[in-house]
Amino acid sequence: MGVGLYETATGAATAYAFGDATKAAALLPCIPQSATDTACMTQALQAFGRRAFRRPLTDAETTRYVKLGTDIASGDGGTVLIGLRYAVWAILQTPDFLYRVELGAPSAADGGRLKYTSYEVGSRLAGALWNGSPDDALLDAAAADSLSTPDGIRTQAQRMLSDPKAHRAVLAFTDDMYGLQNLDQATKDPAYFPNFTDALKADMRTELEQRIDDMFLTTKGDFLSLYDSKSTFVNKELATYYGLPAPSGDGFQKVQVPDDSPRVGLLGAGAILAAYALPQRNSTTKRGKFLANTVLCITIPPPPGNAGVFPASPDPNETLRQIMIAHRSSPSCSSCHGIMDPLGFGMENFDSAGMYRTMDKAQPIDASGTLSDGTAFNGLAQLGSALRKEAIAGPCFVSKVYENALGRQAIAADDGAVNDLAGQFATSQNHADQLLLDLVASDSFRFVTPKSQ
Repeated sequence: MGVGLYETATGAATAYAFGDATKAAALLPCIPQSATDTACMTQALQAFGRRAFRRPLTDAETTRYVKLGTDIASGDGGTVLIGLRYAVWAILQTPDFLYRVELGAPSAADGGRLKYTSYEVGSRLAGALWNGSPDDALLDAAAADSLSTPDGIRTQAQRMLSDPKAHRAVLAFTDDMYGLQNLDQATKDPAYFPNFTDALKADMRTELEQRIDDMFLTTKGDFLSLYDSKSTFVNKELATYYGLPAPSGDGFQKVQVPDDSPRVGLLGAGAILAAYALPQRNSTTKRGKFLANTVLCITIPPPPGNAGVFPASPDPNETLRQIMIAHRSSPSCSSCHGIMDPLGFGMENFDSAGMYRTMDKAQPIDASGTLSDGTAFNGLAQLGSALRKEAIAGPCFVSKVYENALGRQAIAADDGAVNDLAGQFATSQNHADQLLLDLVASDSFRFVTPKSQ
């Protein structure tokens, strides 16, 4: 079914793109004047094929697609545009377009290790830094074999990070790392949270994305400072919701949170607070698990089969904290909740919809907690500062960027590479843009097999 839908979608796209000569000319370097104009047909399909396959077409591929285009163009009812359309449509349905084929080749200079070709590196760079395909400059660099060395890769990577397409990759990384699909799927009971709307969710998403994007590509500062930063991005609607001074202009603007505001750092973003909560109340456990997994790289296993059911409190005035502490008294629950809940308590002052509060069930909120190493904190600001100083915070972030850039989970053989990058990250004062440059120039990015093998 999916294959059929894809074929239909690409068929519609090519029908539009080759609906007239003007549209086709915007896509190809030349338009054949007749079905016998094989020189232009070849030039056009080779140019398109290089972009689609992220490498030049082979001679056999060129022959195949040119023949398809000319045969259809010269057939009954055929035209040059129809021939081009079907040739391009065929290209868009091949595995070489749909998948990044990265096999590498033995490198004698590197002890026979499988090393990615320059074209394969170009494709990997475009995926990691642009979340897209190589442009002509990157393909030209690959053609000159300039991407076979770390210096050549760095030269292109620096250019690519200054291109607007780099923002697209940062946004995709942000959505993945912080689980913003949870925000998209979050629902709130309107009886409890009448102001929580789809428009508000979209604003919360934009705020978080712009904070991460700004640190990666504009401010280029200490990424870990986001955990206790007083800067954020809001529009008038989100500022009003947060109880912050409204920005002077329209749209989202970078603002400083007032010193007396409790909404400090990345964890004060509504996108995180609302994503990791329930329809009628916040969730200490969901928030704590998010912090453990995302910031501290602590893997929380699934609950055991004998895990107790979350208790219904007989006391209507019992707070969520009190209920959770009682829940942890069960041995089957304590091992995981003992890690998650003390982290999640630091966000307790914010309800399910990300609004600040001081009371829970007519009792003052206790937002104190501890990290897994015993570091104590009280409230969101101290939690953010504690996380920023936590030794694993930097290496954990590096591992997330590493997996995102390589498109796979790290394995034991990657430990040395991740540790090296974590050291470079610390030396650079935790600059995420520098981390990307170091990563794409590393052996892990350039070689198929780890150095130890």
